[in-house]
Amino acid sequence: MKNFLYLFFVFSLFTFLTGCVHYRDIVNFNEGEHFPVQQDSIVADYRLRVQPDDILYIGVHTVPPELARPYNLVQTNASGGNSSQNTLLGYLVAPDGSIDMVGVGPLSVGGLTLEEVKSLVEQQLSAYLKDPVVDVRFLNFRITVLGEVSKPGTFTFPQQRVTIMEALGMAGDITQFGSRDSILVVRESAGRREYGYLNLHDRKVFESPYFYLKQNDLVYVQPTKAKMTVVSDPARRISPWLGIVSSLTLLVLTLSSL
Repeated sequence: MKNFLYLFFVFSLFTFLTGCVHYRDIVNFNEGEHFPVQQDSIVADYRLRVQPDDILYIGVHTVPPELARPYNLVQTNASGGNSSQNTLLGYLVAPDGSIDMVGVGPLSVGGLTLEEVKSLVEQQLSAYLKDPVVDVRFLNFRITVLGEVSKPGTFTFPQQRVTIMEALGMAGDITQFGSRDSILVVRESAGRREYGYLNLHDRKVFESPYFYLKQNDLVYVQPTKAKMTVVSDPARRISPWLGIVSSLTLLVLTLSSL
């Protein structure tokens, strides 16, 4: 009887351990050389470049403000009473990388950064306005996060500097069954599709060209083998509880036989 209980205890313990996720699997930045004590400079270029199908908001400001009004795309929506609310409109970048800006005409902006588009528009407007101030931003900078995250979905960001950590934070972080050492990033640029992988365990992940995300990137967090085991074998779902119950049963029987 004791041998049987011993074997049953060992089997339950093994089942419990194989159904668990190890601590090291859910910790970020735990591999490679330690972070330097001194400050580290950021060498990656995270500036986004304009691509076809991007939507650009271009705001023009000058003194007096009435002079800049014809160059701004603004839709006014009535909100009740005597007040109204303005909706920002943008320019859709054509497949050839151009936009047709009101009062200026066609501009080739494909492949330019937002700062370069700003300079280009200011240069074009200098013939009509004195010291114009131009604001350029993306209206459809979005990232899609799928897989083993708490809240998968598509997220829109107002800024152009977005890291993989920020995107995962918007998605509620990686679940305990998410693989942190092989996060897939699918990126489309200039009519080409590329694939990159990020290892969040590696402290050198900050140097990866995929650490800073670009517009329309797809981030996919793959499941771990532990998740695959749970899905393929439903009995594994109750194995941790079985191990606990069996251990308590063995303890009670042992104490009662004394």
